[in-house]
Amino acid sequence: MAATDFGDVQINIDIESVVLPVYHHLFDPEDNDYVIEFLYGGRDSAKSFTTAQMLVIECISLDYFRCALIREQSGDVKDSQWQLIKDIVEEWGLSHLFSFTKAPLEINCLMNGNKFIARGCNEIQNLKSITACNRAWIEEGIKDGESMTVILGTIRSSKSKVKIFYTFNPEFEGNYHSWWLFEDWFAGIWNTENLCFKNVRTTEIVANGIKQKIDLKYRVTHTTYKDNPYVSPERIALHESNKGYYYTVYTKGLFGYLITGGEFWTSFKSEKFTEDFEKDPSLGLHVVIDSNTAPYVTIAIWQIDEEKKIISQYRELPCRSPHASAVRAARKLNVFLCKENYDSVVFLYGDSTANNKTTVDVDNASFFTKFKEELGSFGWIIEDRIGKTNPRVSLSGDFINDLYEDSDKENEWKIRIHKSCTESIEDYTMAKKDKNGGILKKIITNKETGVSYQERGHFSDCMRYILCHLLSSEFENYGNRNKKGFLAVSRGNNKRYIRRR
Repeated sequence: MAATDFGDVQINIDIESVVLPVYHHLFDPEDNDYVIEFLYGGRDSAKSFTTAQMLVIECISLDYFRCALIREQSGDVKDSQWQLIKDIVEEWGLSHLFSFTKAPLEINCLMNGNKFIARGCNEIQNLKSITACNRAWIEEGIKDGESMTVILGTIRSSKSKVKIFYTFNPEFEGNYHSWWLFEDWFAGIWNTENLCFKNVRTTEIVANGIKQKIDLKYRVTHTTYKDNPYVSPERIALHESNKGYYYTVYTKGLFGYLITGGEFWTSFKSEKFTEDFEKDPSLGLHVVIDSNTAPYVTIAIWQIDEEKKIISQYRELPCRSPHASAVRAARKLNVFLCKENYDSVVFLYGDSTANNKTTVDVDNASFFTKFKEELGSFGWIIEDRIGKTNPRVSLSGDFINDLYEDSDKENEWKIRIHKSCTESIEDYTMAKKDKNGGILKKIITNKETGVSYQERGHFSDCMRYILCHLLSSEFENYGNRNKKGFLAVSRGNNKRYIRRR
């Protein structure tokens, strides 16, 4: 029960009854010393509604309260946080205690002078001009970590402890592992078995010539519509009818990859073809390499079980700078092999063009010549399986898509990707098809280094190289599908070929 007395006005709010049980811990005074409260999950989970409830209660009960309502675009605050707070104030019969203004966009408590102000990350100077706020509510994902840095440095008050509420749906286009919000606050902790957690981020600072370690405590709360008993049957049906990415993000409230259409790997589904599994010590390690140095030298580690007809990508090694060279990538692979206690032949696959001579070195050595010489210097026996030519992109893509599609059938090959191969999974999920049926190699430029490189397709190329080699007979037969004895069959928007009976 929250009770506040303003002279002859007493306000009683029964938290137990007005707040959903899943959020009661947020109101616990014995466990309330977190600088940041992250509330994320699916739609209709009442995370924003609950945050608004808490802030209204604090506004009328704290001696000092000044809260910044923040979104990426300042113009979006009015129809979201500002309006939601107004709705709750009216629902609780407290309208006479507040004034809501649109110019400037503010909410003022008439009884004690506490207030809400609105800011947008698109107006960074206005964000920096926040004065003496001890609360902030960030709604939905802001674009970059710079804004969060500004907010953390701006929300300060000499009158009380500060707290930031951050509510969002885990919606991000591309690899969510590269999203600043995930990298800074969730990486290494979050997984599908650890959706809610508490953590401390320690930063070392120097103040008055003395080094200090400052602990920033934060808490993460995950909820979905299932935690809200007031969701209507129609809304539940809507959530459960979501498919793929939208079911992952909007219904289950989990981080996922946004699928926009035009994907190259049309049959790859991360929820179906990714697993946690152990390396089979009885099987060799097949190493496949794409020699581009930016954004990384690409190394993927695979195993093949011919008896069970399972081909597994066990690990990935994206060798970024300073490891993005033939010699240093070979050293990184050596470290990996030693840690795995591997003691057999290294089967090597990759881009055939990386066997071409280069003018970079005095001896004109190719990428693979340097790579093999360096790896061999550690005592590894290498079996070179790099083809003379690379498999045609569109043909190999169709072939592997059919392998994925037919994997449930009896006596067909199964492909599985270890869940730890996050960059590979992102590549297989997000790689697009170009107008010629190949992999779209979009060029982007690193703002800091000025280096341009192909954004995606590197692990996809590795998968093409190794699967078309390991299943060379099947791939050759597939390539002959236009010849007599094969029948074209349409399957959705794709065309595949089967042998005539």
